[in-house]
Parts: sequence; C-alpha cells; structure tokens
Amino acid sequence: MKPHRLAYWLMTDGYVDENGDPHEGERTLVDYCECDLKPAGSANVIQFEDGVAESYSYTIYLPANSRKFKRGDKIVVTYFDLQTEFIVKGFQRYQLQCKIWV
Repeated sequence: MKPHRLAYWLMTDGYVDENGDPHEGERTLVDYCECDLKPAGSANVIQFEDGVAESYSYTIYLPANSRKFKRGDKIVVTYFDLQTEFIVKGFQRYQLQCKIWV
C-alpha cells in the first residue's frame, strides 16, 4: 500500500458559442491512483531525451500501468491530509513502475 494519492487536472477545450462569445474550458480534478512521493533531498537536475535539463524536488513513483503524463501537466498529491499541486517536469515508464519528477 502506498501512502500518498495522486490526482490530475483534466482540462476541457474552450469553445465559441452561437453568438460568437468565447468560453473557457472547464477544469476537473480527477482522483487517479496511489503513489509514493519521495523528496530529492536537494534540488537535483535530470536531463531528458530532448536535451532539456530540469531541476526537481520530488520523485513520484506510480504503478507500471499508469497513464502517461506530459511536461507541464498539473497534478495534485495528497499526503498526510495535505494537498499540494505540482507541475510535472518529467515522466518515465519503467518495467515495474513509472516515475514523475516535480
């Protein structure tokens, strides 16, 4: 059993109604899965396949069959009855688990 819970923001596209008025998309928080949030200890740097280097403060471990998260996605982790929002800096799928760096 993992001690933390991950949720992500699902954004719907905005639209223009029949009067030509623009409307923003809606944002819904989707409860997703159990996870394990581990602090990096210090601001570590990881380099991704596109050559971009990002510093990160936490690594989040997810089940191997998790959905893919993209850089810039907003996620919410619940731990110790606190909810904290993070921006995904990187995602990697491995054979036995997935990792998100935030």
